[in-house]
Amino acid sequence: MRWILVLLVGALLVAGGIPAAAIGPSDSTGTAPVSSPGRLVSSTGFATTSETSIDGMVMNLDGYPLGDVTVKLYVGGVLLAEKMTSPDGTYEIVELIDYARDATISLWFVSDDPNLVMENILLKESAAAVQQSLYSPCVKRIRIDPLTYVPVKLMDLDSRTRWLSESDCAG
Repeated sequence: MRWILVLLVGALLVAGGIPAAAIGPSDSTGTAPVSSPGRLVSSTGFATTSETSIDGMVMNLDGYPLGDVTVKLYVGGVLLAEKMTSPDGTYEIVELIDYARDATISLWFVSDDPNLVMENILLKESAAAVQQSLYSPCVKRIRIDPLTYVPVKLMDLDSRTRWLSESDCAG
């Protein structure tokens, strides 16, 4: 019986491996993404991984930049990267992201100012998260791609409550 398994695995290897089920979040055609200068895209029979740059600016409601805000990148619930915004409110996180992996990818923006409410942005939801409706439709979403820009405005609690109410998100 074991020799049959060995033959099957060998046949898969000779045939070029197991095809990937999905290439990436922005690729609906099933073709591999095109590499651009300075961007690593490696494709195997199992996944596609790309060097991904996530950058943006964190501001207050008046549009003034907020420095020293912690930006945390989570993939599958695991903290992958953490950066602080610069004095002009900008940040950049560059990481290798496996787009074929079925995992939720999110950014958290956390200020040291206790008057500002942290913000969560979903970049990708796992199939289980979608199936179980784990995230409210009111959670902001931005599609992740190899170059992703994520601007954020942090609000005080009263402004956040007002925004949620005006967006029909305040239960």
